[in-house]
Amino acid sequence: MNKPLKDSFTSKKRGDALPPPPPSAICDALGVTQITIDWLAGDGSDRCYYRLFSPEIPSSLVLMQLSGQDAEALRENGYEWIQIGDILSQYQIFVPKTVRTMPDFAAIIIEDYGDIMMESVAQQALSEGSSDEVLELYRSSFYILKKFLKISGEPNAPWCKRKFDSERFQWELNFFRKEFLEPVAGIHLNHEDLKIFEEESMRLSDHISSSSDYFVHRDFHSRNIMVHDNTLAVIDFQDARYGPAAYDLVSLCFDSYVPLPNETRHFLLEEGIQILSDGDPALQDTLKKQWSATLLQRQIKAIGSFGYLSMKKNRGNYLKYVKPALNTLSSDLVYDERWPMLSASLLARIEQSIG
Repeated sequence: MNKPLKDSFTSKKRGDALPPPPPSAICDALGVTQITIDWLAGDGSDRCYYRLFSPEIPSSLVLMQLSGQDAEALRENGYEWIQIGDILSQYQIFVPKTVRTMPDFAAIIIEDYGDIMMESVAQQALSEGSSDEVLELYRSSFYILKKFLKISGEPNAPWCKRKFDSERFQWELNFFRKEFLEPVAGIHLNHEDLKIFEEESMRLSDHISSSSDYFVHRDFHSRNIMVHDNTLAVIDFQDARYGPAAYDLVSLCFDSYVPLPNETRHFLLEEGIQILSDGDPALQDTLKKQWSATLLQRQIKAIGSFGYLSMKKNRGNYLKYVKPALNTLSSDLVYDERWPMLSASLLARIEQSIG
């Protein structure tokens, strides 16, 4: 005789969080009669996450609630998170496996990799003065990046259908101007400065997009790497695309969430270049020539996102990460006479404006 259906839903969630499917539907999908649903705090995306518990399954699971185009793609059996996850698994990169799909409810049930992010592990190691542990953590991440660079292009792979081209990079730099520079820093460029901004944005974008030939996660930072059973696992990879070889490397080494001195970041960068190139002089040369300009564009874009998430999406105080991001853009790392406004004078104006 079946047990009576029992459900529980803990609803301590942000105001715009999408509700999960009815507990009865989740029970049906998993073949269980009891389920408990707890909301999980997410990051900056529009997806919502819930942790599922049942005495009838050996471990907790996570439900990913989709909306908009993602929901439509799932109904059409084409959600790219699933497809890209399968590709990463083929390259022995740990990602959460799909347990069930619920297209009628725009939801996916996946493995639960816990709550421990690389960010918290690195911060704990830093607080304990364990520099060796921090170095080992980043080295392990670099070996994931090495696998990224070996992923071959496939005509039907979702990430092969989009690219970090010059137009995309320029869009992101203008996004920064509209979502941070003007509304947050209060800096409105006059006609002449705006022209220089646009010209430098084009030159910078043309430069770093000229070798967008590699698999790029796009948001490879310490909050998108989970530490699960002493293994690093990758999440939030659905926006992967063709991009520069150095993109994910600078994204990780210079992310604003782990408070590392710039000399440590640069040391990690050099270590990463050695691991990623693995004796390939052409790739090593590409990484060394790319990283500084790629870092500049990536961090400017990140600052724009911090403004957007805080001011328009009301996703918490992301503005606190602006100064750490600016600190990674010191002149010895990013200054370039080909784009002096973007790499120096505009950064100085921002620092003066926000104090």
